[in-house]
Amino acid sequence: MPVGTTAAIVAVSAVVLTAGGFIAGRQTAPDHVVPLVEAQTAQIDTLADGMADLVSRSTAPITLDAETRAALARTPPQCVRVLGGDPLSMACAWSSCLMFTQSNGQRPECRAIEAAYLASVACPEELPASGPQ
Repeated sequence: MPVGTTAAIVAVSAVVLTAGGFIAGRQTAPDHVVPLVEAQTAQIDTLADGMADLVSRSTAPITLDAETRAALARTPPQCVRVLGGDPLSMACAWSSCLMFTQSNGQRPECRAIEAAYLASVACPEELPASGPQ
């Protein structure tokens, strides 16, 4: 390739790169970018305020009003006569144990009541086997 052609290609490339850099610099000039950065900063501040409010609300103690206490301490339906339950039944004892009794592991310890309840509702005679005989 002749030296003149190479010099011309280098000169044109330099002009194109310089013009490209100038145009890129004008597009990202502070007068165009500053409003965008300010809007982004305002959005980040709004999110930070919301997150701080959420953290403060989540660490506040829970207070129970009378309505909430009544809903939490409701009687199991197996114990309410109007609903077909019997307060003296094994079903009532079992559901009350599940609802109100807790152990150290935060789990109900109702195995004895559960065994008695299952024995009270079990079929006394053996059912015939299904299928071909």
